[in-house]
Amino acid sequence: MARFDVASALFLPLSYHGDVPGVVTLVSERERHFSEAEGQLAYTLANQASAGLAALDMRRRLAARADRKAALARATAALNARLDRRAVLEALCREASLAVGADFTGVYLGDARAGAVGIAAHGIADDDAWFGNVIRGGERLAGRVLETGCPATSNDYHGEFGLPGLGQLDRVLRAISVPVRWGGALRGVLSVGFYSHGSVDDDDVETLQAVADLAGVACGNAEAYELAQRAARTDSLTGLLNHGAVQVRLGDEIARARRTGDPLACLLIDLDDFKPVNDAHGHLVGDRVLRRVADAVTSEFRTYDAIGRFGGDEFVMVLPGADAAAAQEIAARLRRAIATATGGADGPGIALTASVGSACWHEPLNTAELLDRADRALLVAKRRGKDCSVTATANVESELVQLEVDAGPVRFISELWDLVSQCERPRDVLDLLPFYLRRALEVEEIALYAPPQAPSGASLLERRSHARLPSDPAPPAFRARQLTLEGAHAPTLGTGAISRPLLGDLHAALGLEPDQLDSEAVAGSYAAVSLVRDGELHGILLMRSAALQFPLPTMRLAQLLAGQAVTALIGQTGGASRSAVGALAAAIDARDNYTHDHSEQVVWLALRTAKLLELPASEVERVRDGAMLHDVGKVAIPNEILYKPAALDEEEWAIMREHPVIGERILRRTPELVTIAPLVRHEHERWDGAGYPDGLAGPAIPIGSRIILACDAYNAMITARPYREPMSGGEAVAELERNAGSQFDPHVVAALLEVLGDGSAA
Repeated sequence: MARFDVASALFLPLSYHGDVPGVVTLVSERERHFSEAEGQLAYTLANQASAGLAALDMRRRLAARADRKAALARATAALNARLDRRAVLEALCREASLAVGADFTGVYLGDARAGAVGIAAHGIADDDAWFGNVIRGGERLAGRVLETGCPATSNDYHGEFGLPGLGQLDRVLRAISVPVRWGGALRGVLSVGFYSHGSVDDDDVETLQAVADLAGVACGNAEAYELAQRAARTDSLTGLLNHGAVQVRLGDEIARARRTGDPLACLLIDLDDFKPVNDAHGHLVGDRVLRRVADAVTSEFRTYDAIGRFGGDEFVMVLPGADAAAAQEIAARLRRAIATATGGADGPGIALTASVGSACWHEPLNTAELLDRADRALLVAKRRGKDCSVTATANVESELVQLEVDAGPVRFISELWDLVSQCERPRDVLDLLPFYLRRALEVEEIALYAPPQAPSGASLLERRSHARLPSDPAPPAFRARQLTLEGAHAPTLGTGAISRPLLGDLHAALGLEPDQLDSEAVAGSYAAVSLVRDGELHGILLMRSAALQFPLPTMRLAQLLAGQAVTALIGQTGGASRSAVGALAAAIDARDNYTHDHSEQVVWLALRTAKLLELPASEVERVRDGAMLHDVGKVAIPNEILYKPAALDEEEWAIMREHPVIGERILRRTPELVTIAPLVRHEHERWDGAGYPDGLAGPAIPIGSRIILACDAYNAMITARPYREPMSGGEAVAELERNAGSQFDPHVVAALLEVLGDGSAA
């Protein structure tokens, strides 16, 4: 006391609530004895001060309790509002800092055995060295909590633990760490730090633990939600993404590709002939094979690719940044990997091949349309013999359309070609198309927009025809007389049609100028079919359906029929003769199922016979095309005659005998097929002059017609018809020999018999 010049002192306690938080000291610089009265007075004053301090402390405690209650309420709302664990942890750090006034808050996730990692924090920069720091059990304050599972505090952090060299953590002078639990286990530690000296309040520890417990509940909920989400996204057999999750991911990647301009490809992988595996070995083996395939496919993709099981034995792969060439390369690797995984020594020993269809995204395709194009490319791969990969292009789509024609809706194609045969001008084919399609497809409205006949130099489309359901109460949706294309969107639709729920969305997808949108929206859904061939745009069909989503089968059928109409247009305006021949042959096959195989056989026989007769190469080509189209006039024969299951009567035969003339008329409207027209007209003339339609005889009949007649007759005789049994090959040959010189040219019969004699045509 001497150092303070104190000679005498009186010490009085400041006490309340059973504690002595302070002492009042009375000092004198001279030595003296404090009287009892002075002591009593001082004691009374000290008690008064204690009462005042007790009141202030009570207010502080009540305020702090209210603040803690408010902090806990706020933390409860913030933590329970999130179902993402990372978001919960970030909210925990923020709310813990607010609750106790900390300068720094961090969460470590882990346990004492493996250690815990700093994963979320508040009050430090995202690039601080603290993130990713690993602490072990017993290491620093948080390590004590990992080891004991109990809260721990420090009023002298540097004195106890030194400087860890971890950024902001080096500034901490006092700290609190509490355990974070969920699912019945210690999952981590919540630590708060203060950059100022002071003492740690037990209430702060209690508050912090309460916030940590709330966070534990929220983390448990987030983990359960994440597991449920993962289960909802994951195929239970293979562990890959499921059908729905792949579509969501593909939609996200399309949005990214649209934003960045980067390429994007989608692959559909289908195991060839997988059903026999299940049938022969059982579903357990089949499931094992699928898991092996999933592992093999997974080994071929990058971390940012997405792969899923699309259903059954079909898989899908989303390839950001991959163009057509890269997609084909990946498809080849996948096919090799699948073959190795299923047929290799360590596999199930069931060698399988795979077919792959790929499609590259471009405007204006959406998720469903991109998948549809990949699916159609896969269908072509299957039709080409399997164990191959095909990329969706306009040519591939044309190939598929032709396949659909061969096995497609006969009635619709037949009716369309009936319409074609009645058109006098080439443009009539397209102008009448909306009226036919509206009835055939049973949609509310179709409009054809086509380039003007006199080129304007601009990307201009004029409305050429417009068909509506007569009883449709809605106003017309396609009121614009002209549309202007902003970019080159339309030609890209050669790979397929598109649909959108709103007309404005469809216009935007087609690249139409926004000021051409109709102001009054008409309810329904919309689709567009681009009439494109060889990169040239012939028009766009806009369609409206009353359905909320445009029916995919309707859109496919519209695309098929529109493609046939474009083929007819090209043929009648002098387009490529091979396209015209193929289209007309498809029309014949569509009208009469009998003619498909029949025509192929007649073409083969006629081609061999013409070569054996040493005709010029150009004449051989004419004979081939004439043989393919010799029945083209049947497109105009009524169904009741064409499909009659019995022999025709005289009146019906009179109508049927018109088909060579009708065929000639159709071919003469196609400039590059004009030279074939005489062969078709005279295909039923007889060597003796008793044939039709002109009664030509002998050499006056074109040599090609004479060849086609003999080959057609032979094949007809050996083919079963509803009204008679087929002849044997020998009987048909005898019939040819018997009629040589009367019905048939003897030289042609001799050559045909030589062709038949090698046995390959029997």
